[in-house]
Amino acid sequence: MHGESSKSSRWQISYWMRINGQRFSKAGSSADAVIHIAGPVYHPGTTSQEIYDAAIGDTQKLLDALADSSVQRFILTTSVAAFFKPDFSNIMDKTVYDHNTWSEIEDIDPKEHEPPYTYVACKAISNKLVWKAAEKYPHIDFTTIFPPTLYGWFPEKYPVPKTVAELNGNKFIYELIQKGVSFPTWPIATIAHTRDVARAHVLALTAPALPKDGPYNKQRLIISLRSMTWVDAIQFLREPENVAKLEASGHGDIVERLPDVAKAGMQSQYSLNPILMEKVLGLKKSDYISWKEILLEVMPNLLDWEKAHSEAL
Repeated sequence: MHGESSKSSRWQISYWMRINGQRFSKAGSSADAVIHIAGPVYHPGTTSQEIYDAAIGDTQKLLDALADSSVQRFILTTSVAAFFKPDFSNIMDKTVYDHNTWSEIEDIDPKEHEPPYTYVACKAISNKLVWKAAEKYPHIDFTTIFPPTLYGWFPEKYPVPKTVAELNGNKFIYELIQKGVSFPTWPIATIAHTRDVARAHVLALTAPALPKDGPYNKQRLIISLRSMTWVDAIQFLREPENVAKLEASGHGDIVERLPDVAKAGMQSQYSLNPILMEKVLGLKKSDYISWKEILLEVMPNLLDWEKAHSEAL
């Protein structure tokens, strides 16, 4: 991947990959920037130890390797989950999270926890590792980006998902029409499109760094679109204009299969303050792909995927 600076010179971005337990390999010691976006999710068969080793152990290896590099910028993709208690017990609190929010978690023993707990805890722990490294390497500009739940259909050349789990965040939208599911179970209401998160990473490569002695001295950037409840989604898809669009494109089954809103449970009550994202990258809520656009993009693709992959259901 390459980006371009304002002087049209190419950034060399070093990709560090962990494949089948192998060591990291460098794409070049003269890299200008590292974007660390990889981390295991708790898919079936993934253990807590595997999640921890990749999210914490391998992130630390990346950070340690900065000592012998020419890297000028380090960008970590984390998650708003870094603000939560790992058991999700505080997502119903009416808390406002911003760039000053820190988790109380310092470390965990993955052997003592289930994979979902470890995944959330590791988001908080790896975020803290980055800012410890920032103190050690003051000549490097560090940025951590906090996306909420991500939706958006896959790029054209992306491997076609073979199971519901591989739909990633889209599997939660799929629960609106999935057979055998009475109502979506995912409780997080804050969302964003994958393309907006990708755009934030690219912008972060060339954005002016914040003064280290200023009031905003840590570039902890939250991606924040307005929340989307499942009731919002159902009511929107049932609007006559959208029903007509879906039927005209051969996706009328979507509306017929939407659940009764009376079955809805509670969704998260917290909110996100993206003031620093706006200040550093200039991204405002009005710049994001809306949740309505997300639904109209993802829902028809989900129905097409389901028809082509009946063996995965």
